[in-house]
Amino acid sequence: MNKHLKEFLFIIICISPLFIMSLVSNLVETPTEISYEGLDRKVLMLSNSFLLFFFLIPYFAVRKNRYYSMNLNRIKLLPIFLVIASTLFFIILNAPVIEWNKSVSFPEFMSSFESWALLKEKQLESLTIYLVSFDNNFEYLIGIIAIAIIPGFCEEFFFRGILQKNLRQLIKNPHFAIIISSLLFSAFHLQFYGFFPRLFLGIFFGYLFYWSGSLIYPVIAHAFNNFLSLTVFYAATSGLFGDDFDLSVNSSPDIPLAVIVFSIFIFIFLVSVLKEKFKDNNEPG
Repeated sequence: MNKHLKEFLFIIICISPLFIMSLVSNLVETPTEISYEGLDRKVLMLSNSFLLFFFLIPYFAVRKNRYYSMNLNRIKLLPIFLVIASTLFFIILNAPVIEWNKSVSFPEFMSSFESWALLKEKQLESLTIYLVSFDNNFEYLIGIIAIAIIPGFCEEFFFRGILQKNLRQLIKNPHFAIIISSLLFSAFHLQFYGFFPRLFLGIFFGYLFYWSGSLIYPVIAHAFNNFLSLTVFYAATSGLFGDDFDLSVNSSPDIPLAVIVFSIFIFIFLVSVLKEKFKDNNEPG
């Protein structure tokens, strides 16, 4: 059996408990309305995020292979700024995709799946609103660690640092490796009404890793994306945006077409500058 195929199978086996737990929790029938009152918000956030450390386990199987080096020390200040700026404009460009994905309807024969997906979306929305309804700034700080930093590091470590690199060796095409790892990244969340926006985010993170050769940049982009979403939700639940603000999990504000077009040009410019900065650091292999 091909060495890289063996690595791929071992990687999948290592994270299968986490996927199975996620799958079971989504398939088990639960009440339509779930109350989280009385649960410690900090414990709930940290317990969920600590499960993501399962994603680090496959590294111990491949750590002796220098190809899987994450190059976390390969970091420069200007590319960090460019990554954060490009992520911000990517979020703006992803807004129409979010709205489209949210409005997708299914044919009659898939009505059961649609009902399940809508129910899980509503439950996720309820949980998210509870988690980000922080009572104080300390809880907000815990939220940044549990919702932005830990997922940003653990998920990128696995989906980009291990899986994408393995797939690149397995199928010998970096672009297919990025797309497939991003499909698996989005599918893992078992959330249809956020599937396509998360897929495109994964592709963006994948190219950041491919261009830079360092995992630190997709980690920063991922953490910043989560941090921004978390902060917007926190501000909204605090009433900063007024009572009419849409608190749906997979929703975005109406963005004028002119802003979308402007963001396309700025995003392309930022990405071209990033690629130029990274041209000597491309992911090896």
